[in-house]
Formats: sequence, structure tokens, C-alpha cells
Amino acid sequence: MKTTMTRIVKGRVRYYTLELIPNLFGEWMVVRTYGSIKKLKPTGVISEIYDNAEDAVESLQSMITAKHKKGYTNRCVLNNG
Repeated sequence: MKTTMTRIVKGRVRYYTLELIPNLFGEWMVVRTYGSIKKLKPTGVISEIYDNAEDAVESLQSMITAKHKKGYTNRCVLNNG
């Protein structure tokens, strides 16, 4: 699952992408990528590993809620499954 949200800050479009990815060890990763739309490289990438999908989904949902409170809006939602 991949979700990308955007918001405008001081005239610049910022993005925040959240991905839920299984790894080869039976764990789940939540990968956060963020930055400016105009720059080629992201400002930051953060990966967190969870033992099971339920914990990863719960964390992902809380991150989405927090970003919505900061003014981010969903641009697209892609399900890879």
C-alpha cells in the first residue's frame, strides 16, 4: 500500500509518502519519504520495522491522521496486493 499526501507551505508544495512493505523476514516496514515537489531528491526517508502487519497498519493509520491534522491532503492511493 502506498499513500501520497501534499500541502502548500510558504508557496511550495510539500509531499509526504507512506508505504507499507513486507520484507523477506516476515516483518513489515513502514517507509516515510518527504520533501519538496520541485526537488529531485527527497528531504528525508525513514523506515520502521514491525513484527506483524496489524501493528504496521495501526502505525500507518496514526501517521496519516497526524498528517491530515497538519493540513496534508491525499493525492493518490495505490494498492499493490
